[in-house]
Amino acid sequence: ANDGPYTAAQPEGFVPSSPEVVRVHRTSIAPGYFQLLKIPLLDGRDFNENDNSKAQPVMIVDRAFAQRFYGDASPVGRRVLVWKKWFTVVGMVRDSKYFSFTETSRPHFYLPFRQSYHLGQHIVFFIRAKGNPDAAISTLRREAAELDPNASGFTAAPLAEYNALLLFPLKLAASLLAALGAIAFVLAAVGLYGVMSYAVSQRTQELGIRMALGAMPREVLGIVVRQGMLLTAAGVAIGAVLALASMRLLGTFLVGVSPFDPLTFAAASLFLAAVAALASFLPAHRATRIDPFTALRRE
Repeated sequence: ANDGPYTAAQPEGFVPSSPEVVRVHRTSIAPGYFQLLKIPLLDGRDFNENDNSKAQPVMIVDRAFAQRFYGDASPVGRRVLVWKKWFTVVGMVRDSKYFSFTETSRPHFYLPFRQSYHLGQHIVFFIRAKGNPDAAISTLRREAAELDPNASGFTAAPLAEYNALLLFPLKLAASLLAALGAIAFVLAAVGLYGVMSYAVSQRTQELGIRMALGAMPREVLGIVVRQGMLLTAAGVAIGAVLALASMRLLGTFLVGVSPFDPLTFAAASLFLAAVAALASFLPAHRATRIDPFTALRRE
């Protein structure tokens, strides 16, 4: 495969909103590329050995390309002008990640390698092997040397290691953000406990009056905990709205995880609710064990 830069493309019948040339990324591939990398073919056919320099120029587009230029209509059979030649679309595949794991879907098209190759292209081989990938790399180097002893610039690595290298900056940033988030979470829990505990302790005289008038300890506990949970629910709701708004800024740093994961929001909310319930219950429980007349004499 060969990933090319932006290429001028003009789909037949498509009129751009500006006079600028439509530029789309392309990749030159050999037959079997999609099957090897497990990219589903959504419409039409794959390239085959007959798609050579003597055959009619063809291309395969991704779904973002089809939706951008053809809407919901099938792109198969349409023609696209590339390099002053008309290429016929013979298939459509699912969108892929071409340059980074965090990129959004973008229009992209594929050309048969035998119809688009020229000297100077950077070529990449993808090989699926069983067992230890290091052994496959050794075999690949040996076969390449036998085909062309003068071949240079040949490097190989398991795709998992290559992907891990690309993900390292994101993992490092995620680790730092996770550490800062954990610290902020603990500080929020400690602050919430302190505020709720202080607020309940300030109501000692009120609780003494309630019990002097005949209120049962469990009734007093219920009132205090219920009021504390109502305040906590309001705070959690406001915090969740602000968190949802800020998640849009962090969504580009996430790979395979939605920034609006409901389990994460639910777990954080339940933890803060438990802290608030404990902060409301403990001071109120201590206050109900104090003699009402002693509580009334407190300042």
